[in-house]
Amino acid sequence: MLQADCSGERLDNIPTNLPSDLTNISLARNLISKIKNGTFEANIHLLYLDLSSNFIRELHSSSFQGLSKLETLIISGNHIDPSAISMAVFKPLKALLHLDIKQKFRHPFSLNVSSLVQLNTLQIDAVSHGKDPFDVKYANLRFLHEVDVSGLSEVEFDVSGFSGYCKMTILMPNTFKYIPYVKRLDLSNCGINAIVSGTFRGLVYLKYLDLSDNRCLKFKGLANVTYDLPSTSLEVLRINKIHQTFDLNTILTKCMIKPLRNTNITQIYLNSNRLQLFEEGAMDFFSKTLKILSGADNEFSFSGRYTDDLIKLTVHEVNMSYLGMSHFLKYSNENCDHTLITPSRCNYNPKVFKKVTIKTPNLKNDTSNSLFSSFGDDIVLIPYQLRKLHLRECKLRYYLPDITFSNNLLEYADFSSNTFYDWQGPLGNLNQLKFFNLSNNYCSKVSTKFFTGMPNLTTLLLQNNLLGFVLPSDNSGEILAPLTKLEVLDLSDNRLTSLPSVFFNAQIQLRTLYLSENLLETATFDIIHMTNLSHLDISNNRLSVLGTFFTKQLDHLSEIVPELTVELSGNPIKCTCETIEFIQWLSITKVRVQNLLHQDCRSLQMHLNSSKVIYEYLKKKCSSYTTTIVAVGSWVAIFAFVIIAGIIYRYRWKLRYAYYIVKGKHHGQIKPLRTDDDFLYDAFVSYADEDEMFVHRKFLENLEDDRNISCCVHKRDFLAGNDIATNITSAIHNSRKTVVILSQHFLQSDWCLFEFNMAKMESIYSRSKENIILRVFLEQIASKDLPLNILELIQSKSYIEYPNDEYGDVVFWDKLKETLSV
Repeated sequence: MLQADCSGERLDNIPTNLPSDLTNISLARNLISKIKNGTFEANIHLLYLDLSSNFIRELHSSSFQGLSKLETLIISGNHIDPSAISMAVFKPLKALLHLDIKQKFRHPFSLNVSSLVQLNTLQIDAVSHGKDPFDVKYANLRFLHEVDVSGLSEVEFDVSGFSGYCKMTILMPNTFKYIPYVKRLDLSNCGINAIVSGTFRGLVYLKYLDLSDNRCLKFKGLANVTYDLPSTSLEVLRINKIHQTFDLNTILTKCMIKPLRNTNITQIYLNSNRLQLFEEGAMDFFSKTLKILSGADNEFSFSGRYTDDLIKLTVHEVNMSYLGMSHFLKYSNENCDHTLITPSRCNYNPKVFKKVTIKTPNLKNDTSNSLFSSFGDDIVLIPYQLRKLHLRECKLRYYLPDITFSNNLLEYADFSSNTFYDWQGPLGNLNQLKFFNLSNNYCSKVSTKFFTGMPNLTTLLLQNNLLGFVLPSDNSGEILAPLTKLEVLDLSDNRLTSLPSVFFNAQIQLRTLYLSENLLETATFDIIHMTNLSHLDISNNRLSVLGTFFTKQLDHLSEIVPELTVELSGNPIKCTCETIEFIQWLSITKVRVQNLLHQDCRSLQMHLNSSKVIYEYLKKKCSSYTTTIVAVGSWVAIFAFVIIAGIIYRYRWKLRYAYYIVKGKHHGQIKPLRTDDDFLYDAFVSYADEDEMFVHRKFLENLEDDRNISCCVHKRDFLAGNDIATNITSAIHNSRKTVVILSQHFLQSDWCLFEFNMAKMESIYSRSKENIILRVFLEQIASKDLPLNILELIQSKSYIEYPNDEYGDVVFWDKLKETLSV
């Protein structure tokens, strides 16, 4: 099929050089003002012609000459004057099936359509003013099955650009006399005030009837329609907004509905009628074939036994959304001429209102609509055959307690845009439920058992709530644990700051996960088990990077699900040395990350779709930084090591002394000293093994045996089994003085030097710098041979030299005793 689309090209004439083999031509939304005779003579194969929304004013007898095969003609939205339409204009259109000629005809007119014997669908304006718009010229149209005369208000026309005007104030039994084969009839927005009984009785093939937006008709006028419908084949009845916006006491009574019992109606739409009450038992008269019942945008201001009546229905879908909605003031098409009202088969019975009460608040569950007061009951009754339930934006304010529904086949439930602020549950006996919408409910509390009654749920929409106050604390994933068959989950716009790693552990069949419009700074939850995941939306969060833990999971899943897509836009992604691994991942991953062209790096004036370029730039930039950091770090480490080593070396004896003192106290070898009587020994003798003869034969005999001075020497008094250093430290600490026998052998012994330094530490830190070291030179030692710490002490403190002669020895030992006894 060869097509030509010339719509919206500002053409002021129809092109004359169009190919002759075209089958479809669209010339809509141009500036064409006329159709010249013979314009389409060469287009004998044309099947579809659209001339809508131009400025055509006339239709001549040869305007469509040659279009003998044309099946669809759309010429709506022009400025055609009915008087300028030739009576023979449609004569060449022998095969025409669909005609749309809606303009804005405001006066009665007549088109000669008698030649369109194949016509199936007609869209046209209808103005009666005492004259039937469908006159005898329609009598031959035996295939005319669809007639659309719906009108548009002035506002709708100006805004939308569409056309259509209908003014049929009263419908009479002969209004549709000449179109008896019609199956689909759209009379919406036709300004109908009244319908006389018998108007539709002759339309035996009628399956679809739309009387919506005839706001002066009212339910009272509807009664004359319902009594005609058993004579038709009606399946769909649309009576939306047949009341004025602020009508009062709108009620559907048994009388109005009773005839519907004898029809085969499958769908009824009662939206926007400010319906306040169904008479008790009225629903019993709905057709047994009814599958869809829509009562959205109504009031239900009076308490009634709605659930008792609903439970008897065999409907598959019920729509009770938008209850109690606000509306604008009256529209211009709501001015009703009450003098035109015809007698109705049904009149309001005041007794109906005496049986009901005005709705009152439910103290247990604050709600704005009594229609759903049974939500507070233990068991909520719903029709067994019900598959879909719409309760969107009904101003319902409840916490959802433990509720069990009656046996049902419910698969779809929309409770969105209410105020179900606390989901306690469980909602039991929803075993067939597959789709559940709880979005826009200001919910901040969810119990772990809420979803236990819907094991077959596949789609769960929870966006725009306050679940960020509860979900981050579900560290075991209990809330969603019952939903093992979930395929679509929407948690967007919930103020989520984080999600536990195991939160989605039960969702192994998940295909689509929405987490956008939250406050996530990191993605640390497990998704590796979601082997069917095809789309993850984490856009518009606070993610500066995706960690390696998460990107590895995505790469693993992309091997299983090649079409995996991730939406990251709207996050403050950083392109720095700290995030270089993530930028590299973006450049090499098989995961399809969407909208990178619109995602900027926060620190670079570049789009992330150039991730390879960004990575190479960062690689060079960060490598120089790495060298600098390593060099500086190494020097800092070396410097710190030298400083620490110097400090340790400077205080090495203090540290060793403290260590052995603590160790000795821990093992009970060292006890706190309070007085001189607490010392175990008068002196600890520090000497080299080579000087042992002097110590044992002279030193101990002269001091211990002759002068009663108790001494501690390592070979005699050290405890067996203890390490030497601990014994030395304990002996020094438990002795009043330390006697150092200085000799060349002493200076060559490491243990002797250890004993000297430990004694020095003892005098400084345990004896308040008391001089406890007594230095005895056994032989002459040159100053250059002495260690600095010993030389320093000798130069600042006095010492004793061993005289090694008989007279001098006596003085030496007496002096030594005197010193040790102080």
